[in-house]
Amino acid sequence: MTKKIRILFAIGSLGGGGAERVLLDQLARLDRDQFTPLLYLVSHSGSLLEELPEDVPVYAFSSRNATPRWNWPGRIHRQLVSDLARVIQEQQVDLVFDHTFHMTLIAGPATRKTKTPRLSLIVCDPEQDLTNSESRFLFFKKRLLQQAYHSADTVIAVSEGVRQAAIAYYDLDPALVQTFYNPVNLERIDALYAQGDLRLDLDKFHVVSCGRLHPQKGFGYLLEAAEKLIYQNGLTDLRFHILGEGPSREELQRQIKQRRLGEAVLLEGFQDNPFQYYREAQLFCLPSLYEGFGLVLAEAMACRIPVLSTDCPSGPAEILENGKYGRLVPPANADALADQIADAVSDYEAWQTLVPAARERVETMFDAGAVMRKFESLFERIAAK
Repeated sequence: MTKKIRILFAIGSLGGGGAERVLLDQLARLDRDQFTPLLYLVSHSGSLLEELPEDVPVYAFSSRNATPRWNWPGRIHRQLVSDLARVIQEQQVDLVFDHTFHMTLIAGPATRKTKTPRLSLIVCDPEQDLTNSESRFLFFKKRLLQQAYHSADTVIAVSEGVRQAAIAYYDLDPALVQTFYNPVNLERIDALYAQGDLRLDLDKFHVVSCGRLHPQKGFGYLLEAAEKLIYQNGLTDLRFHILGEGPSREELQRQIKQRRLGEAVLLEGFQDNPFQYYREAQLFCLPSLYEGFGLVLAEAMACRIPVLSTDCPSGPAEILENGKYGRLVPPANADALADQIADAVSDYEAWQTLVPAARERVETMFDAGAVMRKFESLFERIAAK
């Protein structure tokens, strides 16, 4: 009997973000006849923990290590590297698959110590992501990441735009970096789409948006657009539903109050089933300033709702094939968002004509089963080296 390949998936936590959702789907779909999945977390936390497959063992730094009484720059990082290396050795891991640059900072040196093959996943434009996420020791972290990506067996980018940006930013050999689009779990989406008792007011035009409440997601520009549409264009029947949680909640609440949008804009919080909103709403809007792929956009297309997105780096233009399957506007442009939303209200039948082809594109390009088979082939090749 052929020995199963033991793969250690690694990420910070299982919060409700797109990267975490994709990892969870990978763990669920991985062929158990060929592979044994394991999971390493920095923090044993997150809303998706309860969806973790029962046969996946979890090794969490936060559970395995006491919080040090004294701390200094680099101490926790060294502890994380040592802890991950111990797990790799103790569990006889054949391959490490780290997700997001935060985990790559740990997995790079850990796998060098253990001489274990490694895949690294880049989920966002690296310059934007690193600059906006890290304020301390940015120069040194970039150097460490550059070393980690150069030493990986393969680097995976979630879109071609991210691939090109990573090659340029980290000076990587183009042959080292491959594009694997994020998978869309159509079975899960279709099942949840049909569930839930949400009913939105049929007399209103509902716009739904979904993402972490963070400046990256551009929700402030959506609020500015909403103000223009309601108070300048007179579209008082518009209702905006923003799904998600994050550090910008208080700032967005302040803007909603300042712009007199209390009745028109609802911060709905994190939703276990966002797809019932897509079922009930008339338009999905992604106002992001930058993305890696834009999983929520592809999921909305799967739900057969017309979509509007910023043409931000990277992902949306690739998903929509430069506007063939939905509308694109420049990022950080509230007027452009408002103009397109107004157009959707006035000429909704034209927007609806894009829906069938958009669903078909998701089925063809981003089907989770097909993407997972590509990953499994890659896992076998790297583990066999």
